[in-house]
Amino acid sequence: MKRLIIHFLLVLVNIVAGFYILSLWRGTFPYGPNPSAESLLQANKLAPLNPDPYYRLGIFHQLEIHNIDLIKSIDFLYKAIERNPLEQEYWLNLAKILDRMGEKKAFEKALQNAILVFPTGYQGRWIVGNLLLQKGEYEKASPHFSYILSHYPEESSMVYDIWGKVTQDPAFFLEKLVPHDPSSYRQYLSYLYGEGNKEMAKKVWEGMAHLAYKAECSEVIHYIDFLISHGDIAEAYRIYEAELRVRGLPIPSRENLVVNGGFEKEKVLGGGFDWKIEAIRGGEITFDNTVASEGRRSLKISFSGKENVDFYHVFQYVSLKPNRKYQLKAEVKTKALSTQSGVKLEIIGIGPAFYGASQAMTGDNDWREVSVIFRTPKQSQGGLVRLRREATEKFDRFISGSLWIDNVRISEEKAGMDSQPESISSR
Repeated sequence: MKRLIIHFLLVLVNIVAGFYILSLWRGTFPYGPNPSAESLLQANKLAPLNPDPYYRLGIFHQLEIHNIDLIKSIDFLYKAIERNPLEQEYWLNLAKILDRMGEKKAFEKALQNAILVFPTGYQGRWIVGNLLLQKGEYEKASPHFSYILSHYPEESSMVYDIWGKVTQDPAFFLEKLVPHDPSSYRQYLSYLYGEGNKEMAKKVWEGMAHLAYKAECSEVIHYIDFLISHGDIAEAYRIYEAELRVRGLPIPSRENLVVNGGFEKEKVLGGGFDWKIEAIRGGEITFDNTVASEGRRSLKISFSGKENVDFYHVFQYVSLKPNRKYQLKAEVKTKALSTQSGVKLEIIGIGPAFYGASQAMTGDNDWREVSVIFRTPKQSQGGLVRLRREATEKFDRFISGSLWIDNVRISEEKAGMDSQPESISSR
């Protein structure tokens, strides 16, 4: 029994000692959730080596509305730091007070110490960076935000949101803020894509080239698709054409501006000015290796007859010159293609509007050429080529049957290129 009591007392002493050591290191003291200045001072007397009551007193004298005393606040914060110089929060709050008092050198020293005691932490970097930004110290602030971009990429949007309000200089972003590695460049461009910031994205893309950064093909296509989605067809095509050259692929010419017009490849670069083929409800789109007007295969669209399909799911962007006459052609074959609302070939202008369409195909047809003659307006950049079947409210609205398309091409008419614009015609 005596041994048991002794053992219990030893355990109790160890618990008390452990609690006291813990309270000295970080500060835990039973003075309630909203301690007064008197209770904090009492805590100092009971545990003079505990930094927490001093730190709380430092905060108290910053926030006491009727009796703000920054001198006392600094004094208590220094006493907390003397007892535990490795607590980053103490240094950060000290820096804020020194800044309010105009003590620039002491302020910067406190910030340096805050980072030194915990250089890898997110909170410290974020607070220090923002404090320096508020002072207009952009050069000193940027390394802390750059560190966050490198080590806490999930917080990158907040960093770019803040810096976007500070500067729109792409050179500063690339040289001072964005870490010089491929992952960070992709991350920043992804942010700009999400924001729809085309002009900044273009500047960053150009700046990346000056930094000798070689983008992967998927990144190039992503950028091209972004430009297309914002109507900058000319710039998108310039980059697309350059990527084709880099990879030794055929360049569209004046004789045929359509990429992969024979559908001989499932994809060329996987985006940009290649065919875009989307899944449809009530039908199926496949490559048919058994049927072709030329080459090895064609594109087949089959309709189930169970849906009133609004079809626009095969399309390609094309780069066109302004005020030029063009002819769009394709070879089309149909089998038991029902409904009076058939499938046609369309060209739709991007930028200044223009439109042209071939006759709609229905029923049974062996390979047949359809064509559209059109002229681009002034300042035109390009157009959208697509197969189209409009949904209808007529009795035979459910479409069934199959259609094959092959050898799609757009050629620029050599004769009359400089004549006045004319109305679009089709046959």
